[in-house]
Amino acid sequence: MAEVKLQQKKEEELIMKTRIPGFDELFSEGGIPRRNSVLVAGGTGTGKSTLCRQICYNLVTQEKHCMYVSFEESIEKIERSMVAFGWDAKKYVESGYLLIQKINPLDILRMKFGSVSGSGSATELSYKIKPLIIPKDFNPEVIVVDSLTAIISASISKEKNYRVYLQQLFTFFEETGATSFLITETDPLPTRFSDTGIEEFLADGILVLYNIQRGDRRESAIEVLKMRYSNHQKKVFSMAISTDGIKIYPERQVLLPIYK
Repeated sequence: MAEVKLQQKKEEELIMKTRIPGFDELFSEGGIPRRNSVLVAGGTGTGKSTLCRQICYNLVTQEKHCMYVSFEESIEKIERSMVAFGWDAKKYVESGYLLIQKINPLDILRMKFGSVSGSGSATELSYKIKPLIIPKDFNPEVIVVDSLTAIISASISKEKNYRVYLQQLFTFFEETGATSFLITETDPLPTRFSDTGIEEFLADGILVLYNIQRGDRRESAIEVLKMRYSNHQKKVFSMAISTDGIKIYPERQVLLPIYK
């Protein structure tokens, strides 16, 4: 019995269980490797934010710390969207387990580069400023960024400021030791999974969410396209979004439409 508990503890130190029904079963290890930086890619309405918020809620209910950074929605809207699924976000914000931040992406770029026009060079000073601010004594196990698309939309000089910011951001996540989820908007059936392509290279994992139109109905699906340090299913699986949140069906494979 003692050996079993020791093995379980060792696995928990390496693997983060999301406890989203059916999702952890897509990995032979039973969850996502800790400290991985994961892109959550998909078109509008595919459930990207819901997936990340559900992961956060499942963890904070176990007294784990999570940080959710929004570049678009207000804190009130995020809390309200979580309540709609029966997740009492405010309770865990007040208890100190859940931190929700609303940040203007323009402010980040001005702080780091002096301007958003590209006229300010990526000086040594910019590397000394953290891409995100984590309060002292708050050690999140998960950090969600919603979304990277908002940052690139705010950056006029994509080839310069955004790329430098991205590189610093991924390094920042690695140094915090948190498992990070970075939301990015794509086409409904994407052939690329980030705005510039550098995100895909820097990320340890890529989750792709689909909202597939079949005649007069739509079908939700999910795919683990990439996940370093893990053995995972390499198929597209059925996904449902109900009043309780997201559920994955590992026994139901989905075929993506083929466009010529």
